[in-house]
Amino acid sequence: MSETLIKKFKCFWSWELEQEQQWLREMASQGWHLKARSFFGVYSFVQGEPADIAYALDYTPGLNMEFGTRLEPDINYEQFYRQMIIDAGWEHVLASLGWQYWRIPVRNGKVPEIFTDTASKKSKYKRRLLEMCIFNFALFPTAIYPPAMLRQWDNSLAAYIIIFGLVIPTCLYFSYASIRIYLRMREMQKI
Repeated sequence: MSETLIKKFKCFWSWELEQEQQWLREMASQGWHLKARSFFGVYSFVQGEPADIAYALDYTPGLNMEFGTRLEPDINYEQFYRQMIIDAGWEHVLASLGWQYWRIPVRNGKVPEIFTDTASKKSKYKRRLLEMCIFNFALFPTAIYPPAMLRQWDNSLAAYIIIFGLVIPTCLYFSYASIRIYLRMREMQKI
């Protein structure tokens, strides 16, 4: 018997983790359990028994690169990280573009969390914020001084499309997202 799959498109921003986790929980309560997620926000669900399942997301790009040089270079920190959370009872569902998706059954109506302290919760946002700032910094010169690129490409249509259709909107998105993530971190600090 083959499993029944559905695909749903849903867009969540980097600062909307709680909303995404809640939506995944609602899907599980209807019997649709997360199986995969694409870059473009297409979620694949497999049909199963309706259950109260909590989801947690964590952003961990290049975990071995981040810790391996500072601590013990012989340790696989990505494997260590995953095992630590698995040992706490969580099931690893998938990894997508640096995001780790975890799930665990809710017991006695209490929704468990992977990170219980504010500093740990903020650290995943800090990792995402740092990456966005680096990308924005790399693109910024092209966005603020497009004539240099236009001259280099002899004012071609392709250069206009790249600069005004891709680079500038991407810089604007990274700037906006960075501000939203920063505000989310400030909001967490007040709690």
